[in-house]
Amino acid sequence: MPRKQENKTKERIKKALILLFILALTISGFSLNYLFKHKITAPIETALKDISSQLQGYLSEPFTKLRLIWKSYLELKNVKEENQILKLQLAELQQEITTYREALIENRRLKKLLNIKRKLNKKSIVGRIVGIDIATWHSILTINIGKTDGVNLNAPVLSQGGLVGRIIEVGLHYSKVMLITDYNSRVAVIVQRNRARGILKGIGEKGCILDYVKKGIDVQTGDLIITSGIDGIFPKGLQVGRVSSIEPQDNMELFQHIKVEPSVDLDSIEEVLVLIINSKK
Repeated sequence: MPRKQENKTKERIKKALILLFILALTISGFSLNYLFKHKITAPIETALKDISSQLQGYLSEPFTKLRLIWKSYLELKNVKEENQILKLQLAELQQEITTYREALIENRRLKKLLNIKRKLNKKSIVGRIVGIDIATWHSILTINIGKTDGVNLNAPVLSQGGLVGRIIEVGLHYSKVMLITDYNSRVAVIVQRNRARGILKGIGEKGCILDYVKKGIDVQTGDLIITSGIDGIFPKGLQVGRVSSIEPQDNMELFQHIKVEPSVDLDSIEEVLVLIINSKK
């Protein structure tokens, strides 16, 4: 009996030790799990996260730069488009200013022509120059008024400074004007200061000469030359030009060599005043 009792006691002790061992393993497992999760794995997870963040930074940096470049390109493109629009608007404004300035200048010229018209107290009409004969031996302009406007052959043509020429050809809606500088032009004139008579002849680009003024007659540089009215074409008293020089002549010549500069800048006129002759007032 004592032996059996002893065996039973040993069995109980063995089972108790096994239970304690299992309990110890269980507790150790929980402890190890806790350690791995919260102590051992934490640094590893942190390192992996750092590495991942760095990789993401390296990978995302080119795309970030590309986005910035694309954004800069779009902004630059918008700036260029805005600059182009501003340039167009500026060009339009400059054209408007030029148009207004031209209108103002034209208005001033027309006012001067109207003042001449009032002083002359003669029926007249304003014409605009639309063509120029550039041949060196001719000085002819084309204007935009003709027979339908009352223009007649040989009608005197004036501008702001004085006599321009006369009508040599008339169409329905246009006319041709021979300038006083044309080689075929002849105008009966006088020197206003001393009433000396002569004939004004055109010599092309060089201007005009005052011919048939006898030697000994006092003519001076700067003398004003006006129409005499004896040719039956130009009314008396129209300003023609001023004496620019008097060339010496030899003893055998009868007349003086007198050059005259026209009162009108014939190269820059744009409008003219045509006197209406042989018409009822």
